Amino acid sequence: MSETMSETSLHYKDRLAAPLFAEDTRLGGACRHWLRPIFLSPYREDDKNSAPLSNSGLGFAGFDVVVRTGREFSITRLNIAEAMASAKAGGADALMLAEQHFARLTAPRPDFAGLTLDTPRIMGILNTTPDSFSDGGDFLNPDRAIKGGLAMTGADILDIGGESTRPGAEAVDAASEAARILPVITALAEQGRLVSADTSRASVMAQALDSGATIINDVSALGDKDAGALLAERTAPVVLMHKQGEPKTMQDAPNYDFVPTDVYDWLEVRIAKALGAGISRANIAIDIGFGFGKTPRHNMMLMAWLSLFHGLGVPLLLGVSRKSTIAHFSGDAPPKDRLGGSLALATLGYAQGVQMFRVHDVAETAQSLKLASAMRHYADGHYADGHYDDR
Repeated sequence: MSETMSETSLHYKDRLAAPLFAEDTRLGGACRHWLRPIFLSPYREDDKNSAPLSNSGLGFAGFDVVVRTGREFSITRLNIAEAMASAKAGGADALMLAEQHFARLTAPRPDFAGLTLDTPRIMGILNTTPDSFSDGGDFLNPDRAIKGGLAMTGADILDIGGESTRPGAEAVDAASEAARILPVITALAEQGRLVSADTSRASVMAQALDSGATIINDVSALGDKDAGALLAERTAPVVLMHKQGEPKTMQDAPNYDFVPTDVYDWLEVRIAKALGAGISRANIAIDIGFGFGKTPRHNMMLMAWLSLFHGLGVPLLLGVSRKSTIAHFSGDAPPKDRLGGSLALATLGYAQGVQMFRVHDVAETAQSLKLASAMRHYADGHYADGHYDDR
């Protein structure tokens, strides 16, 4: 057995066994379908063979259709026209499911916490903890944390955390967590910075919002029973992150059937929970939880399948900065020496339409993404004013 597939099997096929979505479990059938956009390239409105991937600036020209039947997964590659024709052949309900999924992929994402998402957005990490895996102890002093946040030039959001969620981390009590983050949130918000509170406790969320935080970054994805109602009442944007297990034990034995679709389904359920609590879809973003209850192989497969998650219909935040998977595949570098890998993963995420990036190295990431954005902008050989670049 591999780390990614347990008792399941994965096959690549030339054609679907049945019309797309015709036998989907959502229609009472025995199969489950997922659509992964493929053939990504800068989007052009005059290209009749591709469709926009939300407002990312990318277009896609086809799908890898993943079908699960029992313990077996198959992948069939179709262009857009073939996929929609297949769904139409499956009947009105199958076509409706295909159209709904297509609409979630192509619809422009609304602004998130006042930020447009047609350009990459950077969330700077500021951990006011003694034990975070990379910057633990660096910003435990509030004054130093405030200065550190103000120095993050280029960060669209500052994410303030008071409890480490690194593998093996011990939980802290709510009072200690709040005492660490609230003075920093207040000071940075008063300086006009857009602040996110990295917390999973509804009681701490409420205090953080009262102190000037705008966004809640919840690694438990509404694990606190009171979080949904609170965030709905406050109309606060929230990031819902996937994780398997709890920080203290989550790396003991991570296991998935097929990690991209397992994580997708888990996040789909949490989005539905948020919507059911009254949180607006426009106030929801998701994070695949790179490194949270996942092996290095799981993490890299999720990176390769990031485009799948646009099917959830909400913005994607990617948090890969300085994580141990970088060292696993590139040498045993300590966290603060993983800049190269962090930038590589961020730009690869941007190439799959990720809109937001949670990082330690703000200036370096901003520079990297600006270059990636410029390359995409000029991919058709034109300047912004429409003239060919003939120099």
